[in-house]
Amino acid sequence: MADSDTGDTTEAPTGRRLERAREEGNIAQSRELHLFSSLGLASIALVMVLPTGARRFVLEMKGLLEHSGDIDFDPSTAAQVMLFAMKTAMLLGLPVAGAAAVAAVTTSTLQSGFLIRTEALIPDLTRLNPMKGIKRIFSVTSLIDTIKSIAKLGAFSFLLYGVVTDTLRLAPNTMDWSPQVFATTLYDLTMRTLVAVLVVQMIIVVLDEVWTRYHRLQGLKMSRHDTKEETRQTEGDPHVKGRQKQLRMRRTRKRIREAVKNATVVITNPTHYAVALEYDQGAGNAPRVVAKGMDELAARIREFANESKVPIVSNPPLARSLYTLPEDTEIPYEYFQAVAAVIAYVWKLKRPPASAPPPVL
Repeated sequence: MADSDTGDTTEAPTGRRLERAREEGNIAQSRELHLFSSLGLASIALVMVLPTGARRFVLEMKGLLEHSGDIDFDPSTAAQVMLFAMKTAMLLGLPVAGAAAVAAVTTSTLQSGFLIRTEALIPDLTRLNPMKGIKRIFSVTSLIDTIKSIAKLGAFSFLLYGVVTDTLRLAPNTMDWSPQVFATTLYDLTMRTLVAVLVVQMIIVVLDEVWTRYHRLQGLKMSRHDTKEETRQTEGDPHVKGRQKQLRMRRTRKRIREAVKNATVVITNPTHYAVALEYDQGAGNAPRVVAKGMDELAARIREFANESKVPIVSNPPLARSLYTLPEDTEIPYEYFQAVAAVIAYVWKLKRPPASAPPPVL
């Protein structure tokens, strides 16, 4: 039993365990989601820049090729032509690459909950441990990553096959196309490919997100012993708390017992509420609520009243109203008449009718 309590990690991680893991950088990060967001934002950027950018690129390359016979391709000229072509291509690809980078950083920040860990910049030599590396290679996580990679390779190979097939089918006709037709066809082919890639990647993201969160929670599971220890550290020892609760209840019962012992009357609901009132006629003050309780505590008050031979009067409406008053306070004026009738009745029980003083409130 002891081994079971201390060794088996069968309990769900506590909130404190999850928070501590997050502070240590152990968060559910899906790399596939990063890739999907990068592809998605890059695709939006591509849709915005490709129609005009591709047309401009084709026209400039067409002009360059048409005048290639008039250019003296010495090393200096060839370098300038290459530089011009690279700049033109960069103007087309830079917004796309920038959008992908922004998406990757944003997704990583949102997934981590804006967690910034400067400790991660410090080199950790324990990562160079070859035994840990071997364990990672043959772990379940490594197996799942391998399966995901094979599945992705198969899906994207199928898509690539379709793109290559369409390209080879259209290639013989490109010699007769105008730059506008070439740019439009290139745009359509690119958009179809991107949509297909994004759909496949979205399916992979959903599966990877489910696995990543499940695997993280499994790795953070705790033994019953760990759960008890963490509860004790965060909330205090349950035994100590139980002992303190018992002491508080004992002090409360003692205080109520003393209050009821000196009370004039206890007004009840008759079982749910009990309010003990004390009235000193000679002091000239209004009756005062010295103790009150509901359900179990009300039963205690009735028990203490019976022990001290304090009269108990059943008056449900008055008991419920008086229960709302704070303890050790005088009753308000609106309750004087009802309470006076109760106290008069109590005095009538205790004394002969001729000698009973009238209740003065």
